[in-house]
Amino acid sequence: MQTWIELIKALVRPFIIVWGFVAYGLCIFHGIAVPDLLSTLVAAAVIEYFSERAVLRLRAKQDTKEGATQL
Repeated sequence: MQTWIELIKALVRPFIIVWGFVAYGLCIFHGIAVPDLLSTLVAAAVIEYFSERAVLRLRAKQDTKEGATQL
C-alpha cells in the first residue's frame, strides 16, 4: 500500500507544481487575478514536498547520530 502511495505522489506532485506554476505565470503575465484555489494548490504542493524532504533529512541525521553514539 505504501508503494502505491509513493507512486501516486511521484506522479501527481510534479504535474501539480509544473501545471500550477505555468497557470500562475500566465495569470501574472496577462494581468489576471490569480485564483485563490490555484495559489493554494501550488503552495500546498510545494510546502508538502519540501517538508517531506526536511523530515527525511532530519531522520537521516538522527540515525547517523545514533549510529555514531553506539560505536
